[in-house]
Amino acid sequence: MTDQQLPPVLGGFDLSDQERFAEGFPHHVFTRLRQEAPVFFHPPGRTADGEGFWVLSRYADIKAAAADPAFSSQGGGGRAGGGTHIDDLAPGVHAGTMLNMMDDPRHRAIRDAVSPSVGAEALAAMEPELRAVAENLVAQAVERGEGDLMVDIAGPFAITTALMLLGVPRRDWPKLRAWADVSMGFDDREAGVDTERSQMSRLALYQYGTGVLKARAAGEPGRDLLSLVAHAELPPGERPMSAYEREVFFNLILGAGSEPPRNAIAHGLLALAEHPDQWKALREDRSLIPGAVEEMLRWSSPTPYNRRTATRDIEVGGKLIKAGEKVTFWWASANRDESVFTDPHTFDIRRDPNPHLAFGFGTHDCMGAALGRLELRLILEALLDRVGELRTTGPVRWARSNKHTVILNMPVAYGDVTPVAAPPLPEQPPSSLPDNPGVYIITQLLPFNPFDPAFRADPYPVYRKIAEAGPVTRTPGGTVVVTGHREVTAALRDPLIGWGDGQSVSEHFGRDPEGRPVRQFIFMDPPDHTRLRSLVSKAFTARAVERLRPRAAEIAARLVADAGTSFDLMDAVAHPLPALLLGELMGVPDENLDRFRAWSAAIGRGLDPDFVLTRDQVAQRQGARELFNQYFTELAAQRRAEPADDLISALVAVEQEGDRLTETELVTTCTLLISAGYALTVHLIGNSMLALLRNPDQLAWLRANPDRLAQAVEELIRYDSPAQVISRVVLQDTVIGDTPVRAGEALLLVLAAANRDPAAYDEPDRLDLARSSGTRHVGFGHGIHFCLGAPLARLAAQAALSELVSLDLEIADPGPRPTEGMVIRGLSSLPVTVRGRAA
Repeated sequence: MTDQQLPPVLGGFDLSDQERFAEGFPHHVFTRLRQEAPVFFHPPGRTADGEGFWVLSRYADIKAAAADPAFSSQGGGGRAGGGTHIDDLAPGVHAGTMLNMMDDPRHRAIRDAVSPSVGAEALAAMEPELRAVAENLVAQAVERGEGDLMVDIAGPFAITTALMLLGVPRRDWPKLRAWADVSMGFDDREAGVDTERSQMSRLALYQYGTGVLKARAAGEPGRDLLSLVAHAELPPGERPMSAYEREVFFNLILGAGSEPPRNAIAHGLLALAEHPDQWKALREDRSLIPGAVEEMLRWSSPTPYNRRTATRDIEVGGKLIKAGEKVTFWWASANRDESVFTDPHTFDIRRDPNPHLAFGFGTHDCMGAALGRLELRLILEALLDRVGELRTTGPVRWARSNKHTVILNMPVAYGDVTPVAAPPLPEQPPSSLPDNPGVYIITQLLPFNPFDPAFRADPYPVYRKIAEAGPVTRTPGGTVVVTGHREVTAALRDPLIGWGDGQSVSEHFGRDPEGRPVRQFIFMDPPDHTRLRSLVSKAFTARAVERLRPRAAEIAARLVADAGTSFDLMDAVAHPLPALLLGELMGVPDENLDRFRAWSAAIGRGLDPDFVLTRDQVAQRQGARELFNQYFTELAAQRRAEPADDLISALVAVEQEGDRLTETELVTTCTLLISAGYALTVHLIGNSMLALLRNPDQLAWLRANPDRLAQAVEELIRYDSPAQVISRVVLQDTVIGDTPVRAGEALLLVLAAANRDPAAYDEPDRLDLARSSGTRHVGFGHGIHFCLGAPLARLAAQAALSELVSLDLEIADPGPRPTEGMVIRGLSSLPVTVRGRAA
């Protein structure tokens, strides 16, 4: 919606546009609304559902509506969704399940059951420890002389308070604080969208909280919030709390219990930094602190609005609001209402009375209001004890958010400092939680820890133990694990098992120039997968790959000859060979091959999902992918003008019944061949050579039977395939083997376990290059998603092994080092020494 399409009273400001809030809350817009249109219907603007919403901006109207049960926090009035955001939230997931999105009497019954956790007695017990945390954070920040007040003080203190309220063990606070920052977007808020990392952080926090909740339920009731939730019993006539209603409390309190106070602390202290006379007055007269806290809350209004839904037709301020329409209460506007507050746009710690609505009003006023006031007071007291002058040293950066008034960064300097020692905090044992929340959630959902060094070194004993429980099992987290060869192949053939909507993998592979999520065809189900694979298969044929065989042998011979007598086999041969072959197959000019190889390595290392990678690793992979996309787009344009004998030209030209690949489909197919084909081929070479060096009898057999190299490569794939596991989703209820599985269940197909299934292979843990073909391995998958790049991987492995087995190699110190990935099993290094030519 353009500024010209907005009603004039908004002055071109779309309240649904998050970008417009990047400079803070638009008080000038609401000043005009209060005067000219206090009850106003806002057009759809940028709402996700394309619906408009009512805006209440005057104090009296908001207070009256907030007290009226006709306005629901849950939804209703004929709407399917509801909640407290402008855009609808799903019922049963948010609306009607989370306490702040629930209506009375159920809301009141649950609130009464858990509110003792923030009652006067509980807060009095918490205050000494909270004060110690506040003083330590402030003392450390002040000692540095300058820093970021949000990052150093406000953020960590607010989240720590929420964790303390929940009863989380102190040793886990630092890790959970970091996860919560990602979950709530404070590490990437400027993106304005949910990310794979933030989704996984929320899921990790949910899983962690569920574990704590179970422990509390098994013990005696305590004073912390999760204990009260675990043991909550509702009044007669009210149905008991469901497991999910209890479980969501952890994430709710971490978010709703930390974001408003962190923003109120930062915004309130910004106001004091901008009013040094009032800071000085507080230093001289601590009796002003209670009034200062109230004014900081009014001024900051950390939650600027809440949405409600009209459950019936109702008139407000002379306007008829119909049942089902969305209504927003703008607390931040009410707190600057000229009819209630004298000189409302002036910050005044002596303001009295100060009946602000920063904590809302009515049945949904903030349950933790007293705790929020305590947090502001403790931080304020700790700073006043130590700092004579508080000033900003650079621009304050605001988040693009209309849901919270969020300061992202607030650079400050502390002047006229009085050193005051902070009370020591008790030492804690180190947390067992990983830094990365994605790693945590994977270890909770899987029956093994893919990041355990012992597992990386040899996962097969773990797979064997899982398989002993049956070919199809379920983890406590609900994942269906399939290890039997017959069952894995059946699942991969079953049309009722696939990828589903594929949202997570779409985000994983980025967006097209129009901003739409990109999805590679291996992550699609029929008919989309059928169409794209059919087109690509016409260009990427086994015959085209086979034509590379002489060139593969030539490159492999050169790489081995150039490696010297002591080298890392991965760097010298395994990585460059497939990169160079892919480059030639695709028609990459010789002068670009070095860049192509570097990009291939960056993408090939990144098959793992974003949430198990560091931000730097994600950025490195995404940067390489963007360079690749740009390069292939330009190369495809060249081939359209001047076709050549290469894969890009074939992909440009391929046609089936008038259908062609779009530019995005062509580019993502090329990137797929790199991300999957390159990594699989690299680690097939590395894993195969390590297996041969550790099984000298089999190495000798291969040297004596070079004509059976192709057969040997198949056994090496079976024995230690780079592709260890793949995931799928049950699309409709079906059966795997003898086990029923339900629609929506997540499947983990352990290819590596299937390849060592004793029901399919004799002596499955023994490498036997002479093994008769018999049962076909699933190292390249099976069914409609069988690996398209398998012919190239086989060819490259055969070329590399043909040269390498002719040398008398031994593993050198410090020995092989496994990769750190989760999806692909391979080696980051394999140092070897050449003792001569093999006899």
